Amino acid sequence: MQYVIASLFGALLLFGFIALAGAGHGWIAGALSCLPLAAVSFAAWLNALRTIPSLHIANGLLVTACVVLVGTAYGTLSEGARYFLDYWHLQGPLAGPVIALIYFNWVFACGLTWWRRRAET
Repeated sequence: MQYVIASLFGALLLFGFIALAGAGHGWIAGALSCLPLAAVSFAAWLNALRTIPSLHIANGLLVTACVVLVGTAYGTLSEGARYFLDYWHLQGPLAGPVIALIYFNWVFACGLTWWRRRAET
């Protein structure tokens, strides 16, 4: 079951790759960041749902994701923030929180890992 859940969250980020690219007029840096974040998300959820989750793995995945996000910020600035802003204006105000929850789902997995490890001690 843990593989199904981890695959679901990874697949949502892979779908985000398609959705954020938006037929050439979307946020390309955000779309490209979905590829490595899909792997981070899969690993984070797999770790969080293990019998005994590892804090070392969770912390390593957070560092990896932060490196990806720094690269995304750099890419967004280099392609021009206009694409970023245009994409969010195009989606409307209600889509932003949903997209953000999908894009940052690995944060919740790492939080679940910390919570489960803290509950054990």
